[in-house]
Amino acid sequence: MQRVIYLRRAVLDRDQQGLQQQLERVFQRQWGQRKTVIVIANNQEVWRPPTDVYENDTAFIVKVELPGMRDGEVEILLDERSLRISGSRPEIRDEHLSCYHQMGVNYGPFEAEVFLSRSIDHERVAAHYDDGFLFVELPKRDMPNNRVRVQISE
Repeated sequence: MQRVIYLRRAVLDRDQQGLQQQLERVFQRQWGQRKTVIVIANNQEVWRPPTDVYENDTAFIVKVELPGMRDGEVEILLDERSLRISGSRPEIRDEHLSCYHQMGVNYGPFEAEVFLSRSIDHERVAAHYDDGFLFVELPKRDMPNNRVRVQISE
């Protein structure tokens, strides 16, 4: 079952997008299983593919479920604060079908956004597509140890 959220105005800043992600998690927790949340903004339906974000000692890894996609259909944008993966999955319909009994595959524009909590080494970011999953590796930037002990004067 899909949950649909109608937004009356465009999502303009990160605070609203963060709120939207919190709403998605609430829906997922309430019904006990992951469900696709479709967001309708500016009269355009945008779906969010299932996304995992995890880390190891050297990098954050973003894993997005995008079966049937090709490199040219996916755009990856990275700035200092976020990673945005977007694109569109074209719908291919069989002209001889009279009706669907069940529809579970999302088509059309999609977007997944991950907010970054640490600096990333933009020069070493890598992405590859494997068996229906897009993997984006975001190497952590080495943070200099600039700790200074401050004495409290009396």
